[in-house]
Amino acid sequence: MNPGIRYGLVTGLVLLLMGGEGNLVPASEPDEPRSPADPLEALKLLQKKKAWEEAQLRRLSDQVLIPAGEFRMGTSKGEPDEKPAHRVYLEAFYLDKYEVTQLQYETVVGKNPSYFKNCPLCPVEKVTYEEARNYCRQVGKRLPTEAEWEKAAKGGIHEWYYWKTDHPDDYAWYGNNSGKRTHPVGEKEPNPYGLHDMAGNVWEWVRDWYDPDYYRSSPRKNPPGPAQGTHRVVRGGAWGHLPVFLRHTYRENYEPHTRYIIGGFRCASDVEEEP
Repeated sequence: MNPGIRYGLVTGLVLLLMGGEGNLVPASEPDEPRSPADPLEALKLLQKKKAWEEAQLRRLSDQVLIPAGEFRMGTSKGEPDEKPAHRVYLEAFYLDKYEVTQLQYETVVGKNPSYFKNCPLCPVEKVTYEEARNYCRQVGKRLPTEAEWEKAAKGGIHEWYYWKTDHPDDYAWYGNNSGKRTHPVGEKEPNPYGLHDMAGNVWEWVRDWYDPDYYRSSPRKNPPGPAQGTHRVVRGGAWGHLPVFLRHTYRENYEPHTRYIIGGFRCASDVEEEP
């Protein structure tokens, strides 16, 4: 399917679920809690908030080791750009256990571009590809390749979904259960590798340029993605989509400079060789 047509279909579904373009902007921001009149009480609340944030930042920084080895990438039954199914070998790497949150992003970058604000544990969204890449670099990490993302998402399961035949509501925030918004990361069951929200909540930028025919000629070992392109790959589906967009082989693509309320990311890092 033509990338422009497919993007229009996916975005149209999101707008339909939100009730049309007129509902994209909230009428007002939630009221900020009033500061207590007692300065000592205010200081205690501030210290409590800081302690909570520090604890959350430690928890959210966790990464999961994805072991080296082969897996089956792509499928023989999906869209043309998901074919052919092929064997890929990857070196071991680490991947963030959670999608990058608003709290993490604002702590590092100093701003929060998200549409769904006032939810520090929700995934940050409305970030461009470059902003996602730069964030990962600032924290000593990187964006995962498309192959790394798919292997991690599948968790060793050779199915379209890592929950097999279980109900997706237990594993993903998507169009049928999200209430038309993002949700705090880690509320749904993890995949077999222990990763949360690898399906739904927000699409995730990966490092690769998008090429619909890349699988036909990609290297078998550690494929780096095409050398150039006009769109970057995003994976995983989002809070406004039908289950078909959540499957782990499904490939979507965005222009790198675009911002979407359905788009976020997570970071990866290399496994350091022992001396």
